Amino acid sequence: MVLWRISNFASLSGIGAEFESGRWHTAAAGKRMVYLSEHPAVALIENLVSLDGDPRFIQSHFQLLKVSSPDGIEAKQLAPKQLASIDPQDLASSQSIGDRWLAVQTTALLRVPSIPSPESWNYLLNPLHADASALKLDWAKHITYDRRLFQLSR
Repeated sequence: MVLWRISNFASLSGIGAEFESGRWHTAAAGKRMVYLSEHPAVALIENLVSLDGDPRFIQSHFQLLKVSSPDGIEAKQLAPKQLASIDPQDLASSQSIGDRWLAVQTTALLRVPSIPSPESWNYLLNPLHADASALKLDWAKHITYDRRLFQLSR
């Protein structure tokens, strides 16, 4: 399986999760998580919804990371009840799922829905799980995106 990430850091350490909460986790010392996507376009959409500020000052290039996960690495699937409990307007509903998954350490990967891109999927990586070292960063390169992506709609 090939997974994608847009980040200025070519790393799968997940250390940023210790300092800033995200859709699927709450920040805490010792808590690591890496957000990955099933496709580069989904990774871009996930980043676009997080951008703040004047679009004229948002960079048009980002670093795209290509990550390989061997066939033997299982990605846990959310149960229908868990999927139904996610409220896109309430971060706590998805953060509790991700935090619980990190705490129980069942798998290195968790498949979760992309909130801004319905019918798309993201994968959470627990870099502290024993199987996480099997995932490999194949490459990281700077990609320049069309500036129109960063314009505010009127």
